[in-house]
Amino acid sequence: MTAPDARWTLAIDHGTTTTVGAWADVDPRDGWVRVGPVGVDGFPTMPSAVLSRPDGAVLAGRPALEAGALDPAAALLRTRPHLAASTGGPPELLTQYPRPTTAVDVATALVATVVRAEAARRGTLPSSIVLLHPAAWSSAACEALRSAGRAALSAIPYTSPDQLQLLDSPRAAAHRLGGQGRLLVVDLGGAATELAVVDRGGDGTGSVAAVRTVNVGGEVLDDALAQLVLDRAPQPFAARVRFGGDLEAYRAWFRLRTSVREGKETLASRGAVAVTLPPLPPESPGPGVVQLTHADLGAMLAPGLEEIAQGIAAIVDTLTGPRPAMLVRGGLAEMPRVREWIAERTGFGLAHGGDPGAVSAFGPASGAAAWAAESLGLGRR
Repeated sequence: MTAPDARWTLAIDHGTTTTVGAWADVDPRDGWVRVGPVGVDGFPTMPSAVLSRPDGAVLAGRPALEAGALDPAAALLRTRPHLAASTGGPPELLTQYPRPTTAVDVATALVATVVRAEAARRGTLPSSIVLLHPAAWSSAACEALRSAGRAALSAIPYTSPDQLQLLDSPRAAAHRLGGQGRLLVVDLGGAATELAVVDRGGDGTGSVAAVRTVNVGGEVLDDALAQLVLDRAPQPFAARVRFGGDLEAYRAWFRLRTSVREGKETLASRGAVAVTLPPLPPESPGPGVVQLTHADLGAMLAPGLEEIAQGIAAIVDTLTGPRPAMLVRGGLAEMPRVREWIAERTGFGLAHGGDPGAVSAFGPASGAAAWAAESLGLGRR
């Protein structure tokens, strides 16, 4: 791998459930900057999962999730809230068994995986790397993320801490969308929903005018759907998974929740999904299947969406001047008619204008990568 290439930049969005990366580079054919997603293990998104094996090897993404099916106690999932809670003191241990680690260690492994994947594909290193974070994060939480980025770069030859930048996700999402004036970014994330009003400048810069967090996220929905599957599963199976406390019960719950999370996309797009119950030795429910439908999803989503709508009203009430346009994104926004319901309930028009990139999983990361490229003066002006 060679030294940093002044032709491309990289941005990484370490989310609660998934981690995504995006690149921006100069097209040699016409000199314009273009963006695209980073592929890791053949996918444009990577589970935010890390597992340290007994032999010392660290797995990140899908390999960690697959290994966690056999060793669930060692699989670290949904660790970004620990990073967000950083107070600037000693890194918080996420687990004592079987292999202690910290939220900074987890973020380091995820960031390094994305950097190595794209750098290996190109054979060069980026000239700039941007790490995204919620606008509501404290300075200590941002420094914890910066520490993770620096640790990831320290293990890669020819890189420097000077290449690292941080940018909040609402401004990155607004930059990807483009345009001027105020924009309300509604990010329905895994742990919570962040509402942020961004003042977009004509020169591509922006500032966050207001921010509010609503404790409604996709992870809560995943847990609720998994519990609903257990409610409908054979009683002996459900009781052992919930109360057994043995290794096989932990493995069954890990596999069940993973299946529910992966099946949620099918449920959203097709209206129904069949969740196969995982094996539970020495007993097994056999080829047991539990059906979930849109009706199940709607009943769970409705209270959370109403809370988000109330949060939108509260943050907008603090503003003066014209009502901002609204960009609704994040995992929950992919559910059927969620964007439309929020728009109808709040009276805000949707701002993405049919641009799938603005609301995609890598939307903020692609905006951040383009922002970094423009900051370096890359491409045609």
